[in-house]
Amino acid sequence: MSKPRRLFSQVFALFTGLLFVVALPAHSQTLPSPVIAVIDMNGVERQSEAWKSLRQQMEVLSSEHQAQLKVQQSELEEEQRQLLSQQNLLAADVFASRQQEFRNKLAELQKQARERKLGLERVYANARQQIRTALTEVSAEIARERGVNLMLNISRDDATISFVDKNMLVSEEALKRLNDRLSSVQVKVE
Repeated sequence: MSKPRRLFSQVFALFTGLLFVVALPAHSQTLPSPVIAVIDMNGVERQSEAWKSLRQQMEVLSSEHQAQLKVQQSELEEEQRQLLSQQNLLAADVFASRQQEFRNKLAELQKQARERKLGLERVYANARQQIRTALTEVSAEIARERGVNLMLNISRDDATISFVDKNMLVSEEALKRLNDRLSSVQVKVE
């Protein structure tokens, strides 16, 4: 490499380095000091009145679904017993036709059961999202009131935090406010 090029490269490297040294402190001075709070989002959610309401409603809906399914299964089992008892009395093509009708009914019942289960899962997810949205709003309010600019989640499934001073926890306050704001959710099956 020629001397002028080497000199240019060295000056450029020095200038770039100085630029970073000068710019870095100026940039870091614009960042606010962290004010941290910690919340157990899943814990607050599970302890909330809305969560308890959701669980109760889902248990009722699930029980109703199971009872309805059991009745329909019993009816199909009886139909199958009758069909099998008539097997020797019916012509082969008539028996095969009735057997196919039975299989179609069974397939339809299985389809309805799957659709109902998916419907219940959607209803549960929507209601849980209502709780999560309200909890997020409550957390944001607490953060604004306390001047918090960093809220960490300490839920069991997010075990990234191993120790927290109790004075930094806002879970109890969030739970109280969530219960005040959203004491229940309405579960509607479509």
